[in-house]
This record gives sequence, C-alpha cells and structure tokens, in this order.
Amino acid sequence: MAAVVAAGAGIGVGWLLWSGPDSAASGTGLDDAAADAAGACQAWERVPALDKVFSDDDKASEAYFNRAGGAATLAHSAARLDGRYDALDKALQNATNRMRTFDVKGAEAVAAHEKVSTLCAELDS
Repeated sequence: MAAVVAAGAGIGVGWLLWSGPDSAASGTGLDDAAADAAGACQAWERVPALDKVFSDDDKASEAYFNRAGGAATLAHSAARLDGRYDALDKALQNATNRMRTFDVKGAEAVAAHEKVSTLCAELDS
C-alpha cells in the first residue's frame, strides 16, 4: 500500500511541477497557494476519522490514504508559496504521519483529524 501511495504522490507532485503554462497548477502566486490550500481541504473532507481509514475494505482504505497524502502534498505546496498556510501544512503532516505509522487511535489521533478540519473550515470563512 505504501508503494501505491508513494507512486500517487509522485505523479501528483510531478503534475504540479511540470504542468504547462495554461494549467492552473503552473503558477507560483498567492492565488495558486489559495487554490492548493482549497484543494487540500476538498480532499481532506473525504477522509474519515483516522481510526476509520484502515478497514477491511482495501480499496476504500487505499482511497482514504491517497486522499490524505494528496491533501498533505497540496498543503505543503500552499505553505511554500504563502506562509499563511503553514499551520495547515503542519497539521496535515501530523495527520498523515499518524496514518503512515498506524497511530490512528486515541485522543491525539482524533485531535489531529479535527485540527485539519478546523483549519479548513477557517479557510472557508
């Protein structure tokens, strides 16, 4: 599963870095940072509580894991372009690190998921 996630993240990052000049992903301005942050939050909305990510349904688990990884990549891109997204980047890195290490149960995991969701809700305001 980790290989699939790494391949998906690599493809996504490659697309972000080498897309053509007419692509929305090709710029480096503040609007692009906002779009990356919004995309991260849109992906994160479809990630359930961390303790629900890994289930008997391998396809669903893989999709959740990939969405979280994609969200983290987009948030990192946003933070590199605009420091206002640093908190979102750090929160998503924390959440995805928990998923990578299977540390998805308990109060700290719940707090990690809620932190990202709260930061995303603040972006919509």
